[in-house]
Amino acid sequence: MKRFILSLLILAVLPLSGAAQPREPLQSRISRDSILIGDQIEWTLDFSIAPGEAARVSKPGPAPVPGVEALGEMALDTLSIEKGTQHLRGHITLTSFDSGSYVLPPLYVLLARADGSVDTLEYAGPTLAVNTIPVDTATFQLYDIKGQIRYPLTFKEVIPWVGLAVLVAALVWLLVRWIRYRRQNRDFFGKPVVKDPPHIVALRSLEKTRSQKLWQNGKQKQFYTQVTDALRQYIAQRYGIAALEQTSAEMFRDLSDKDIEPELMDKTKELFATADFVKFAKHTATDQENENAIPTAIRFVNQTYMQEIEKEEEE
Repeated sequence: MKRFILSLLILAVLPLSGAAQPREPLQSRISRDSILIGDQIEWTLDFSIAPGEAARVSKPGPAPVPGVEALGEMALDTLSIEKGTQHLRGHITLTSFDSGSYVLPPLYVLLARADGSVDTLEYAGPTLAVNTIPVDTATFQLYDIKGQIRYPLTFKEVIPWVGLAVLVAALVWLLVRWIRYRRQNRDFFGKPVVKDPPHIVALRSLEKTRSQKLWQNGKQKQFYTQVTDALRQYIAQRYGIAALEQTSAEMFRDLSDKDIEPELMDKTKELFATADFVKFAKHTATDQENENAIPTAIRFVNQTYMQEIEKEEEE
């Protein structure tokens, strides 16, 4: 009787003791248990899911432990499928730049069973040793810091500067050429610039003024300005005096010693006097004065020019 009661007590205690025992964690793996600073390794774990089940792997984060870095996210690969059961592998790449021994944290896989229950698989983290490069102190020699590496210039880098230098040189050459030819009274291509003689320029300007019919349209001031300006320009080039900057009195004073017929000089003075009254005193010239203005100017130009021709022939 005592033996029977003892057997019942043992059977009652065994289930309780088994339920109290925790589940042993599974093991995750690393491709190498030791690396040099800067090397990379793969951290992996394997699990399986039956048909109708779903799984989710915990993310270790960018730094699983201080000193160890994760390069990317945890990825899942299917190793095989047997009768609907999937054998999966989770993997992530790790690296470290600090020497030492690191115990990686545990990883967890959450399994959603087909019956609606949830199970958790715990994977213990392995230990990773990170080593530095050993230095041979017997043969070690300290070197200075190297300077910057100078790469040779390429054609692609030089050609823009060569083109810019050629362009600047061409512009300088063109500018010098233009200035030199301008001083020599030649055009850009070196051909002499033929200027019309002063009497041709004056007669052309007077004829243009005649065709504009200025005084006939009430523009007497503009009419006399253009007539006298044409004569001043001719006198300045013909006799070499500053007629464009002088008053009428100053201009005729300088013309007094020139070989000009007295009657022509008087008619020209009358023309300039009428023009000064019209331009500065708001005088209104008569139709006869307006009609005589251009013929008087043309006569002055033609007679003084012919005097120059006769003088050249006598010489």
